[in-house]
Amino acid sequence: MTEEIGRAVYPLGSRFPSEHDLQERFGVGRHTIREALKALTEQGLLGRRRKTGTVVLSHRPVSHYVHSMRDIRSLFDFAQSTTLDIRHEGFVSMSGQNAEEYAQLPDKRWFRVAGLRSTRHDGAALCWSEVAVPERFAPDRDDVHRGDRAVYQIVLQQFGLKLDHVEQAITAATLSPKLATLLNAQPNSAALVVKRRYVAHPNTIFEISHNIYPADRYSMHSIIRQRA
Repeated sequence: MTEEIGRAVYPLGSRFPSEHDLQERFGVGRHTIREALKALTEQGLLGRRRKTGTVVLSHRPVSHYVHSMRDIRSLFDFAQSTTLDIRHEGFVSMSGQNAEEYAQLPDKRWFRVAGLRSTRHDGAALCWSEVAVPERFAPDRDDVHRGDRAVYQIVLQQFGLKLDHVEQAITAATLSPKLATLLNAQPNSAALVVKRRYVAHPNTIFEISHNIYPADRYSMHSIIRQRA
């Protein structure tokens, strides 16, 4: 079944054969079929939709990204192991659902880059990524499009800033139908939003990023040590 899905025998969004049809075709019991469908679902190939049944979500398994956080360099590793397909870029005044987050900051105009982030080794869709930089620290666009460094690294070098710390918050959310389509995921399914604020000395926020993941594609591994 995995091979047939990979060869696009079943178009994306189409209905997958029923359990009964699969039992007859392969001559196996219901339990075997259910275990196989469970495995395909865990790989992100299939999904259940109300009133539709089992449908094809992707033609190849979806990667699960484990982010090991030990120090600031871990963020650089993330940029090196993923790629960003930029879909939107330009200067904006932050409004809408994120307005409150920017309201208390001195900068009112931001350079925003948003797009689909994928794993570099296999090109599998990982998350929707948005990066916002104050207009006064807007990075060189050619450097951003080159994709070999994280935006925060470009800004640090371009403006001679010294990174002091990164604030991170992870919250639960649901995937909008639009994002679910881009990420080959179930609409309104569980998602994780990873928000980061990059702060330079002395206490200057020079980047805010939001990464929105289907919940089954991202986990974080941290090491917490006792202070001496």
